[in-house]
Amino acid sequence: MTDSLRALKILVIVMGVVIVIGTAVVIITIIKRANTNWSELSVQSMNQVPVGQANVSGQASTAGFGTQTVEIPRESEIADMVTQGDRLIIRLELTDGSQQVLILDMETGHRIGVFEIRSGP
Repeated sequence: MTDSLRALKILVIVMGVVIVIGTAVVIITIIKRANTNWSELSVQSMNQVPVGQANVSGQASTAGFGTQTVEIPRESEIADMVTQGDRLIIRLELTDGSQQVLILDMETGHRIGVFEIRSGP
């Protein structure tokens, strides 16, 4: 074999090994994330008392706000939801192409405000 063919053969072998190692890393990462105990993580985060929410005994208040109904315009779709501190922000896509952003208080369940987003002239 010539030197160029030998170099090509070595290069192909090295690239094959890199592909196998990369695939193994991806599979291991997927398995680790799939085995994460999400219920345990959420219980740990709920047991942490945020500043200003502790009662006199120092325990977290467990009295929630019960069930709140959030009315959205008929045939609108929830495009996105995100939390920011104690706020829940919901972005709606309306049937006329405009958008609304609802801001809710997660402690009380009440609607704080609505932003109407429309195209300009």
